Amino acid sequence: MGMNALTVDSARVRAGSWRGSDDLAYLVPLSGASTLTPSTLERIRAHLREDGFRSVVTAAVGPSERDMLAADGFTEHEALHLLRHDLQGPLPERPRRARGLRRGRAGDIDPILDVDRQTFEAFWRLDRDALHEAIHATPTARLRVIRDPDIVGYAVTGRAGTQGYLQRLAVHPGWQGLGLGIDLVVDALHWLRRRDVSTCWVNTQEANAAALSLYTKLGFITAAHQLTVLRRDL
Repeated sequence: MGMNALTVDSARVRAGSWRGSDDLAYLVPLSGASTLTPSTLERIRAHLREDGFRSVVTAAVGPSERDMLAADGFTEHEALHLLRHDLQGPLPERPRRARGLRRGRAGDIDPILDVDRQTFEAFWRLDRDALHEAIHATPTARLRVIRDPDIVGYAVTGRAGTQGYLQRLAVHPGWQGLGLGIDLVVDALHWLRRRDVSTCWVNTQEANAAALSLYTKLGFITAAHQLTVLRRDL
């Protein structure tokens, strides 16, 4: 089931299946936290129940949305680090094409998803619909892969106005520690700066020390607030 836009009272959300699950819904708030009133959230939950879901997980949300959802009975599923890069000053040199870095193509989707399955625990793995969502979450996006010779890593970077987003980064465990993740991130930062983006944002699980180390090494700093993924039975 794909994601659908839904307007309830003054709240705007996107809702659908989490990674193809039949009973776990995915909820993405789009409007301000103040629109997520108890009565509105009850109506949203009723809509999800009608679609056959038994529980719901949210997108990563900030403190204001977290508090409104918690007041409705949502509980923390996982806390995430939120980091930003201001794209000021010199960036590391762009990766050489000899490293196997190139634009992602339609025929790369299956090997990209295989890398994703190898890299992330089951809950966080992307399926085809979720990858499509990541690529189309912003008005402009870039899909890049690294081959050796098969695809062993990929990144999705998005741009909306002056804001950039590193939507997804994955390197196959067998090729981690070789600088491929650095190549993908540096490539993304150069692409964003060439398009006059002022800030690049990325989030990562609190337990993912390797990713946090990579991002801070490349100049990302922790944002003033963190993000939370919440969950609730319907």
